[in-house]
Amino acid sequence: MTGSTPDARDPDGGGAAYLTLRTELGETPLAFVEDPTGVYLIEQGSSRWAAAVLRRGSAVVVRRAAAEVRRADLVVEPRERAAIWAAFVEKYGPPTVARWFPSPGRYLRLRPGPTDPPDGDRYFAWLETEFDSIADDYDRHIYGNVVNRFLRARSVELLTQRFARAPRLLEIGCGSGTETLELLREGHEVVAVDISARMLAVVREKARRDGVGERLETHHLAARRLSELVPTLGVGSVDGAYSTYGALNCEPDLRPVASALSELLPAGAPLVAGVYNRWCLFEMVSYAAVGRVDRAFERLGSPVPVGRSRFCVDTFAYSAGEFARAFTPWFSRGSVEGVVVVLPPSNLAAYLAPFRERLDRWERWDTWIGRRWPFTHLGDHFLMTMYRHPADGEPTRPRPEGPPA
Repeated sequence: MTGSTPDARDPDGGGAAYLTLRTELGETPLAFVEDPTGVYLIEQGSSRWAAAVLRRGSAVVVRRAAAEVRRADLVVEPRERAAIWAAFVEKYGPPTVARWFPSPGRYLRLRPGPTDPPDGDRYFAWLETEFDSIADDYDRHIYGNVVNRFLRARSVELLTQRFARAPRLLEIGCGSGTETLELLREGHEVVAVDISARMLAVVREKARRDGVGERLETHHLAARRLSELVPTLGVGSVDGAYSTYGALNCEPDLRPVASALSELLPAGAPLVAGVYNRWCLFEMVSYAAVGRVDRAFERLGSPVPVGRSRFCVDTFAYSAGEFARAFTPWFSRGSVEGVVVVLPPSNLAAYLAPFRERLDRWERWDTWIGRRWPFTHLGDHFLMTMYRHPADGEPTRPRPEGPPA
């Protein structure tokens, strides 16, 4: 056998060493181990079959010509993953397992008795599962990529400026806390919301270690469920809100988010959003130049499916105009800037290696051009500031921010 996927026809398999996983992508032969609680699989790298199984929440398992539908979930606990790895080694031998899984990805458990939730609930359950799976390693993803570091530096700069006089903030999709910790250190109180319970645990631990945990409040919620915070926090209870590079692009409908924020923010309060852009100049030009027109305009699809979006989930790209219109009933648009524009997106960061010594200059140029039209609307992402409209007769607070960018 060669490669990361075992061959079910291997003469040493004996018909019991492998199973066939049947998904909408077809049939995939896979190695497995089993105990009374379920069948366990290990993904090599980032495989499409794993995303398909988790997206649906179930899969058809075929063994000895018998097919069985099983409920699928992700194994995230390190000790449980180590036990699964040890079982694979015991079953197949160390050299074989090392050859099959040089870069093991997700660990999946397939249990008997599937329960298929409604499509919308299943989608968000999948999101939670995927973000739980990368929570413990998310900082390496951010800080190990030069473009991701630049994205975060730009967002932190803008947030620090916009919220200079906003003591209490709401963060939608805090991830592992890149912006959260910076704002806590600046003295802000942060109410952090995330769909991933494990991401929230990471943030709480970081805040505790930094001695700023008393200013952090966390809530385990998807962005679409922000309205559930209104009775808990109160109307007009936060001085500003932000969401950067992820959570809002997981929402197929932004209006529930906008409506909830209109209750949580007082009139005049700022909202800062970092959004995966539908129109990315670098991708359109570079892919078209090499004849990959399909890649040049793949963000026009909705959603951009996992495997094409650079993320572990389906992604809904929004143009600046589309995004602003979703919030228009409650918010007015302020500034917008493109990030990144002349630099490549994070998945193409390797192309910057020859320019490493001049990267600071490239970043300054990207910042300069990203603040000038039409490049404000042509970045890999855009950063947009909006302000909550006052309702009839509602007083407007002075904007809690420093001077404009």
